[in-house]
Amino acid sequence: MRSKLGIEVIDAHAHFMTAGSMRAWAQRGRSMTSFQKRTATRTDMKSIEMPDENFDSAQRWADELDRHGVSSVGFMIGPETYDEFMEARRRFPGCFLGYLNVQPTDPDAPKKIRKAAEDGFYGIKLYPSSWRGVHAYDEQLRPIYEEAQRHRMLVFCHFGVSIGGEADLRSGNPIDIQTPARDFPELNFVIAHFGAGFFREVLLMQYQADNVYMDSSGSNIWMKYLPYDLDLKGIFRHAIKAGGANKILFGTDSTFFPRGFRYNILEEQFNALQSLKADGLVDDDGIRLIFGGNHRRLTGYKPRE
Repeated sequence: MRSKLGIEVIDAHAHFMTAGSMRAWAQRGRSMTSFQKRTATRTDMKSIEMPDENFDSAQRWADELDRHGVSSVGFMIGPETYDEFMEARRRFPGCFLGYLNVQPTDPDAPKKIRKAAEDGFYGIKLYPSSWRGVHAYDEQLRPIYEEAQRHRMLVFCHFGVSIGGEADLRSGNPIDIQTPARDFPELNFVIAHFGAGFFREVLLMQYQADNVYMDSSGSNIWMKYLPYDLDLKGIFRHAIKAGGANKILFGTDSTFFPRGFRYNILEEQFNALQSLKADGLVDDDGIRLIFGGNHRRLTGYKPRE
């Protein structure tokens, strides 16, 4: 399947929001009012359609993919949406990939990873920026990495700043993944959002570890909080120079409706890469790797045609 831009697109990083997600947020004490206020000032999402029991997330997302010509989308899945996501995959084969949200303090984490692998998930998602007193290199993470490596699963990691105010950036430095990357050389790690403010550190990891990748998801508004000027073209220029086009996975960080699939992210990133192509820094093959080929290679996933 080809997008409106004439290339195959696999969105590596999005979120499957359902009524179950909202219940879980409330149980964890998260304020939706505060979240909406932060999204309005820190993202391009000015309104949120709150899912209820009648909200068909699977159908809405299948329609979005068809509308924009996107082959498939990878969703970060928590326990509250696990069963709904499995049903969504059954209803719309080839459209959705699953990455299991994993908490390092959960003693059943390896067992849950094993079940997710048996259920056809392609990886796990870790959120170090939200951890308190735990780092990605801590010994208690080893069983998680061992289980993920056993099943050849990708490990997505959210380091850096977070839309939520509860982040603890003492656990948010991507350099923390250097030791696991060294100790688990057959395990591939993907740093989300270009490191979400820790861009320099992600670039350094391209030198230090062959099995550390990055995804491009989100508006990358963290650029505004750096002490030097950087735009999307500059981000891609540095990322390609440091690691090559084969180390970047395209993503949007799409979440809620009515915004749905963030086509503006796709278009902006495609245009930035076309500009770099004109400068001779990347070619068509490299662009195809970023928007889908790398994801295929790392997961073995075969999207719908």
